[in-house]
Amino acid sequence: MVMNKTEKRYVEKKLETYNLYRLTLTYEELPKTTQSFQFVPAHTGARPFFSTTEQTALKNIEAAQKRKNYMSMIEQCVNRLPPAERELIVRRYLQEADRFDYQVYMDMLISERQYYRIKNRAFTKLHYLFSVWEEEQGELEGI
Repeated sequence: MVMNKTEKRYVEKKLETYNLYRLTLTYEELPKTTQSFQFVPAHTGARPFFSTTEQTALKNIEAAQKRKNYMSMIEQCVNRLPPAERELIVRRYLQEADRFDYQVYMDMLISERQYYRIKNRAFTKLHYLFSVWEEEQGELEGI
């Protein structure tokens, strides 16, 4: 299946947003990347919020929760990918350092052509998973 530029940009935008949201987390909240390139979400114990702060604080908390939900969705979608696709996406888009395609395929010890085949398959699957997630979110908000 061939993706058009709009669909590729959509997936890249989601992954870029994930990285921006990750900057807002504390070190303890950051997901850990295991050697198998799976995300292990940080454990955050249930900390109920008991405060008499004003609406601004409540909005900040809601925004933070939305960011965490978004990040969780990205992590779940990426973890559903086969190992090679997951490794490529994590190495290229989800690790802290900005990486270029050629750096990733050299690190993965695969050819450039194979890299782009794997990347295209991963993007196709992620586009589908992200679309399904957004559709479900729309249905939940409509309830």
